[in-house]
Amino acid sequence: MKNRLLTVLLALSLLLAFPVGSHAITFSRLIAYGDSLSDNGNIGRFTDGAIWVETLAASLGIDLYDFAYGGATTGYDNPAAGLPDTGLQWQVETFPASDDDALFSVWAGGNDFLQRRSPFLAAVNIGAALETLYTDGARDILVGNLPDIGTTPAFFSGPNEAAATGWTMLFNDSLEAVLAGFEDRYDDATLYRLDAYGLFAAFTPGTPEWAELFWVDGFHPSSTGHQLLADTAYCAVVPEPPTLLLIGASLVGLAAFRGLRRRR
Repeated sequence: MKNRLLTVLLALSLLLAFPVGSHAITFSRLIAYGDSLSDNGNIGRFTDGAIWVETLAASLGIDLYDFAYGGATTGYDNPAAGLPDTGLQWQVETFPASDDDALFSVWAGGNDFLQRRSPFLAAVNIGAALETLYTDGARDILVGNLPDIGTTPAFFSGPNEAAATGWTMLFNDSLEAVLAGFEDRYDDATLYRLDAYGLFAAFTPGTPEWAELFWVDGFHPSSTGHQLLADTAYCAVVPEPPTLLLIGASLVGLAAFRGLRRRR
């Protein structure tokens, strides 16, 4: 717990502590679409503290408009909540991108897995949501991939672990292809990546820090996990000077080396 997790938190905190000067990007507000990973109360609050979009908006000094619904699929429906709507497509059509100076976040897909839907179709649906937002004026969009569902406590070491991991990989690969195609078509839009897969992959499944700090119900991140997601999103949206990134990487390497020496 005092090794990898605290090291990452320290490095990210130091990066955020430095002023970004001319690298800073100004948005009018943060507008969020998605499922329980971004829902701050429309259906419920699926963690034990702040949601990552709340922390990100506060870090950017802007207001949050949250249209994410827990249980939402990448389509129109929300079977988990027993609703025929509130899915991602419904969200972007019902709450259009009316502010072209805003930062928009789109993060969904996990409920498509739980509903046994196609990972390819889920990725295509996110592409359709991006098209809708772009048509309505959105030009800065933050898009998240999925952590390895197979490594969540709900699936890890269980009979469906391999299937969950395989679904995640297919979805993430398909999503990246969709995002690359979007970027090729619209050079006046900027897509920012929230690499949730890479972030969570830095922690070893089954360890106490992984089980206790990242998952409150076997599937959703704890407030600590959401803090790391917010920090990662901030660094994706607000480019840091390369020297600061090198400082952060050096701190991580130094702490890992010291930890190795202690163990020896």
